[in-house]
Amino acid sequence: MPLPQLTLASGSPQRLRLLTDAGFAFDVVIPHESAECGICSTGGPAALVAELAQRKAADVASQLANRNPSEPAPRLLIACDTVAECGGAILGKPKDVDHARNMLERLRGTTHRVYSGLCLWPYNSDPSGVPETCIVTTELRMDDISDDQLDEYLASELWQGKAGAFGYQDRTNWLHICQGSESNVIGLPMEQLTEMLAARGYTLGST
Repeated sequence: MPLPQLTLASGSPQRLRLLTDAGFAFDVVIPHESAECGICSTGGPAALVAELAQRKAADVASQLANRNPSEPAPRLLIACDTVAECGGAILGKPKDVDHARNMLERLRGTTHRVYSGLCLWPYNSDPSGVPETCIVTTELRMDDISDDQLDEYLASELWQGKAGAFGYQDRTNWLHICQGSESNVIGLPMEQLTEMLAARGYTLGST
């Protein structure tokens, strides 16, 4: 079945690149950012990313309804939120370099996890579509890097805007995936997205 118009509810360049590299055609509507945690936990990482992904999709659905209130526009919204978790602490995007250092010092020498909530929200001029949300988890190990290596990475500023203050796509040789999806760590679990689209009767490359 042909895909409807896909809309990525995210301003993340990593998510945009993953979708583009996979051959999807889509547009982008950036949600009004909800406050993302740095090191905090209320309902656990899985509940957190699911809630935030649904919130992003709902925000974009509302934006579209306000933009074209009388024009049906069949779309499928894709929203995702990602955090790292280490020893029960949830690590979102660092606020500044000191915050990033705190996260990396917590992570180095440990096995930790990256959680993503992936939400598909069918939209047809009505923002009250029924969302489908899945949780994807990847387990990683970070080497016990030296202070010099940590300082070098912080100086690169590659940590900015990344959950846990690191990017697997930065190809550092001190991050290793133990189990799970690489694209999930980058910010959008493409395998799960393909499965969710297939379950709806859509296939990659259909338009």
